Amino acid sequence: MTSPIQAATIAALSSDRCCWKEPTLDAGLPHSRRFTRAFRKIARTRARTLKDLQCKARLILLTTDVPDSMEASLARDVLAFTGGRP
Repeated sequence: MTSPIQAATIAALSSDRCCWKEPTLDAGLPHSRRFTRAFRKIARTRARTLKDLQCKARLILLTTDVPDSMEASLARDVLAFTGGRP
């Protein structure tokens, strides 16, 4: 079962791909708006599981300008975490 965060992440990633495939800026505008709506929904929703947190981390890595920033580093750590118990 997919959570709202996971569904919005799938929508954001697919709209980002579609946006870059369009030949003109005007043709990619609906995809860009769809990405923005999905991104805002993900930012508002609280992550309740590790999968939700990893979905948020994927979007952080997708949208970050500086790959060596603290946010990107934390996102990579979250994606590497498997949820093992000691």
